[in-house]
Amino acid sequence: MDTPIHVNIPDGTDLNNGLPPEPPAPSLPDLPPFPEDIFECLPPLLRCACDKLEKQTDKEVFLIGALGVLSGMMPNVQGMYFGRQVHPNLYCFVVGSYGTGKGALLWAKDLGEATENHRQALAKQSLKDHHDAQLKYLKQQKLYDKGKAQNPPEAPSLPRHLKLFLPANSTKTAVMQLLMENEGRGIVFETEGDTLADMLRQDYGNFSDVLRKAFHHEPISYYRRANNEDVKINRPALSVVLSGTEDQLRRLIPTIDNGLFSRFCFYFLQSDAPFLNPFDAKTSELSWYFNSLSDRYMQLYKRLEARTEPVQFVLQPHQQALFVSLFDKCKTELRHVGTDLDGTANRLGLICYRIAMVLTIVRFADNKDADSFSCTDIDFNNASLIAEHLLHYSLHVYELLNAPKPLVFTNAEKTEKIAECCRNYGLGVSLRKISIHLFGSDKNSSTILKWVNKYCKNMRA
Repeated sequence: MDTPIHVNIPDGTDLNNGLPPEPPAPSLPDLPPFPEDIFECLPPLLRCACDKLEKQTDKEVFLIGALGVLSGMMPNVQGMYFGRQVHPNLYCFVVGSYGTGKGALLWAKDLGEATENHRQALAKQSLKDHHDAQLKYLKQQKLYDKGKAQNPPEAPSLPRHLKLFLPANSTKTAVMQLLMENEGRGIVFETEGDTLADMLRQDYGNFSDVLRKAFHHEPISYYRRANNEDVKINRPALSVVLSGTEDQLRRLIPTIDNGLFSRFCFYFLQSDAPFLNPFDAKTSELSWYFNSLSDRYMQLYKRLEARTEPVQFVLQPHQQALFVSLFDKCKTELRHVGTDLDGTANRLGLICYRIAMVLTIVRFADNKDADSFSCTDIDFNNASLIAEHLLHYSLHVYELLNAPKPLVFTNAEKTEKIAECCRNYGLGVSLRKISIHLFGSDKNSSTILKWVNKYCKNMRA
């Protein structure tokens, strides 16, 4: 005879009527792909790169990442916005499950590899020059100590760590030091969003305030203990490109009240990527192509960096009027969604302006002599279309961060809460107040409604 299996069932559990399911997390809306016009109207140096990618989602992921990377590769480019000079820098976050094809983002990073190598070569030469200068200094110091030199020698300055890409897996002080040594510029590029999120949460690396200030080029300062000095970066120009899962996104931006929410461009990937052929010869061709394209962007970077005066970006008068009308309408519509979205509307305007700036500089990449560039109607319309699509993803993040936390408790606890729910419902208490009473928040009112419909319908007097 089989050994009987004993199952402990909590008192009050109804075996005929299962407990209601938990409220599902908000699903990804059925967002249409980017209009093909966006890719057809890109500046040639960007359009040819997108054309190399076959899948629509790869093109979109690459474009978002490329805008973020290129926004950090345009030194000495600025435009006037609310009476202040702003630079092209963007913050981007591509969200998707593991294995959903976020790899296309790495092609965007490749656009900056030649520039990164160029800056590291300069750093190596600087280190060599410092070594030679240090040897000379030590010889002169010996002569001075022996009374054979009249004046003491001056110690050489420490060499700078020149980089384009700044590591997120660092302390706040280390990143600030790298920013200072790189003229306040740099790109944080991480394919695992929680690398930056973990750094933000450390006491020694609370970098969130730096990100918020750097988005608007506000001065940031820190104390360098080694040299006993205060260091100030007057106009940080930082770009950020991240990818990760929804959980990693929540770790980086836990609530919409976090100032980072409205500063980021978001893009969501659907989970439909098949297993790809790792031996496809096209992959090698793409690698060669993006490496060669990277050289073109390095030349642009070097020309901009060598300028004595910044390049000025301007919107034409009719574009300015359209811009104001577009984002006034956007702000009005967002207030119907939530009164806490004003900041999103305001910063989306700045993001759109910066996208137009990036597109314009790339379009005129081979123009070496101009001191200012007017945005073309093509690039203005394209920037507006891209910003419109980014808004849909931002609203999905808004819903995601506002969603009620999953309810996790035992069967006995559920039974007790259902009984308490029905008791309050029978007394005429509103669903919202019952939710606050049971869960401390009115965001679980949908669960209360399900319980009322299933267990408490006939209890109200």
